[in-house]
Parts: sequence; structure tokens; C-alpha cells
Amino acid sequence: MSVETDIPLETEIKTKPVDDIHPLSRKLLFLGDPKVKRNFIWLPLVGMIICIILGIFHPQKHPLPGEQYIPGSWAIYGFVAYSLIVLSASTLFKILGRDEDYYGEGGLPDPDYSTDPMITGEAHHD
Repeated sequence: MSVETDIPLETEIKTKPVDDIHPLSRKLLFLGDPKVKRNFIWLPLVGMIICIILGIFHPQKHPLPGEQYIPGSWAIYGFVAYSLIVLSASTLFKILGRDEDYYGEGGLPDPDYSTDPMITGEAHHD
């Protein structure tokens, strides 16, 4: 005896692949493209040029000492600082980065290095 139903079998159901990407962050995935990363420096460079032009037409009330010789020098200082931070990011990550197991297994505090009385069993000193 066979019974026909309107419910499709599990093999007939088409499912979308599941990933862990939030729907709002999908719109920002283009930032991971190597071409975008390689050419991103042009955005701050254009911003610096715009700020220099604005500095020429609208000088500051209290300019920096070098501002009288180089209009918009504050934009150049900012661009250089930004570029140094971005270009040194990989080196800083190698220096400051920690191993995956730096904090121990399971995220529990290490009793050998902990100062918490609940972990060490010793009374807290005051």
C-alpha cells in the first residue's frame, strides 16, 4: 500500500550551502580582493591632495611652523603617519602576535600563573 503526500522527500529538497558569513558583511567582501587591497592607497592619497587644496584656499587660523612654507603640511603629516601604520602592520603583527595556545587550553586560567584566590586556593593578600 502506498500513500502519496504533498510533502517532498528529503532527497527532493534543495538546500542552499550554509556558510558563517553575516548577510550585512557580504556587501564588504570586495575589500578582500587583492586588487582592491593593492590599490587602496590611492584613496588616502586623493584625500591628502584634496586637503592640501583646501589648505591653500582656506588657511588655518593658527598654522603650524612649517605651514607658511608648505600649505596643507598637516595633510602630508597625516598621510605619512597613516602610511607608516598600514605598511608596518604585518611587521607589528609578527612582533606582537601570540600563538593560538598562548592563553592555555579551553580558555581556563593557568593555576601556575594565576593570582586569583579561587584558582590558587590561597588567601588574597592586602
